[in-house]
Amino acid sequence: MQSRILRKIPRRFGVLGVTAALVVAAGCGLTNRESSYEMPSTPAAASLNLPSATDAGEDVGMAASLPVYWLENTDTGVYLYREYFQDTRHQEPIGDAIWTLLTADPMKPKRYTHLKPTDEIGVSISNANVITLDLPAKVFSARLDQGLSERAIQQLVFTATAAAANSGLVVGDTAPTVRILVDGQANATVFDGFRLKDVYARDAEFIAPIWIIDPQFGATLKSGSIKINGRTTQFDIGTFYSLQRKDADGKLTVITAQKQVNPGQIKDDGSFTLTTDLRAGSYRLTFWGLETGSEHLAGKVISDFRVE
Repeated sequence: MQSRILRKIPRRFGVLGVTAALVVAAGCGLTNRESSYEMPSTPAAASLNLPSATDAGEDVGMAASLPVYWLENTDTGVYLYREYFQDTRHQEPIGDAIWTLLTADPMKPKRYTHLKPTDEIGVSISNANVITLDLPAKVFSARLDQGLSERAIQQLVFTATAAAANSGLVVGDTAPTVRILVDGQANATVFDGFRLKDVYARDAEFIAPIWIIDPQFGATLKSGSIKINGRTTQFDIGTFYSLQRKDADGKLTVITAQKQVNPGQIKDDGSFTLTTDLRAGSYRLTFWGLETGSEHLAGKVISDFRVE
């Protein structure tokens, strides 16, 4: 089927025009991409009956930013979290996003991928919104169990489809899907025993219950009116948040104690926006959900950021 991208990105290209900061980041944290891994035991998840997340669409028109999905271990499971990176390559949005996933470090500590780095990335997209990724076998050379293999593949699927939607490459209402080739071959066996399917759709099962979209971890914002953008699953009791100010010595002072997000502010897709006024300083924003019969802070997620 004819490609709608003006050119197909070759599988083998050099890393050109990359900022020094990203090159440094590409060499960090590679211990997360070695050896054998299994899904961690999460006894809390079995008793919590955590509600399923729904897929969240990507914003068209943010072509200068690359949506990248990372894994993070929580006490209720291993989930996908999205971060936005500046596009320093400007070669092709899907390939740039996949390259960032494979080479850069997450902004928030403890997020990771078991996919290994490469500069050899092939990308095309068909008129039916089927994205084809062609990657070398070394990307999939970690030894993973079934659960982590599924999640690693979904990192590629979510990142590729998000980049396509985010940059306006998706045509019509057909949801984009991803076909993964390994050294040009379909249905390859990866991660020491996991066989790839013909094509993959996004699987909402692996989406984190709550995301803090803005402010991202490590972000620096201007003082004054601050917008907080997030997405949440529908919890029985509700979604809550707190805001704390961090002093120079690391001491946290509560600004907003436990406060519920007004259910009327949460859209059908789970997205919401809050506004608050903040002066210069360092802050910690925390979101979590509460379920009937449990005091557990379900889906707890934290973002540390600065205001200048």
